[in-house]
Amino acid sequence: MNSLSDTPAGYEVVIRPRAAISLADARDLWRYRELLWTLALRDVRVRYKQAALGAAWALLQPLSQMLIFTVLFNRFAGIRADSGIPYPLFCFSGLVIWTLFANGLNHASDSLVANSNVISKVYFPRAVVPLASVLAAGVDFLLGFALLLGMLPFFHVSLHLTMLWCLPLAFVAGAGAFACGLWLSAINLQFRDVRYALPFVLQLLIFVTPVFYSASLIPAKYRALLDLNPMTAIIDSFRAALIGAPMAWTRLGLSLFLVGVVGVTGFLYFRRMEQTFADQV
Repeated sequence: MNSLSDTPAGYEVVIRPRAAISLADARDLWRYRELLWTLALRDVRVRYKQAALGAAWALLQPLSQMLIFTVLFNRFAGIRADSGIPYPLFCFSGLVIWTLFANGLNHASDSLVANSNVISKVYFPRAVVPLASVLAAGVDFLLGFALLLGMLPFFHVSLHLTMLWCLPLAFVAGAGAFACGLWLSAINLQFRDVRYALPFVLQLLIFVTPVFYSASLIPAKYRALLDLNPMTAIIDSFRAALIGAPMAWTRLGLSLFLVGVVGVTGFLYFRRMEQTFADQV
């Protein structure tokens, strides 16, 4: 390796501190993309290893929830879909995108602890670890989305070009899981209560997110509060794209802004704590 004394005459080496967030961070993630894919594929394999039903478990979770919600809330409570589609399809479409967010966040929050043996031995951008967990959840989403598309003819719903927006919206939901996962994965190293509290919080959060009910059921004066949950507009837009209905671009823009704020601040906190990860795991 060349030393500074080997620098040709006329050249000056300037060493500056790295900015809090820069394009170098994105280049680091791209440089370690093979590790990212390896960790994501490993997470998928481990999740279904020695499981008799294998990846079918990724479909059983939203399907069973759809059946329960349909019986309890549609048949008994009388909740109806306001988008002109049958309630089971309305409910399942919300569950598919919600499960992507919930599973991605749940696995990302515990990802640093689960990969402690790698973190303590090898250098790489630590943000790769929670990102790989979200990508693994994306595999489950693709299976659920394929089943969702297969359900459309059964419920006599025609295909629309707006369905092309479904995958970008899923990307936004995954970005939201990653943004929150940056915060929680770093906090989880200090306070292991996160792994116990988060599933409970997600169970509560599904009731303040229009997964099995329409946002129009909420009184108008409270809907602004509902939109502070970024998943509200994402799920509504996902359903609208699925059936060809108009999308609420203003509300979706607010969701993108909130995801961006959480992601930037989460990355800054993650970077600040990154140097202590090897000692805490």
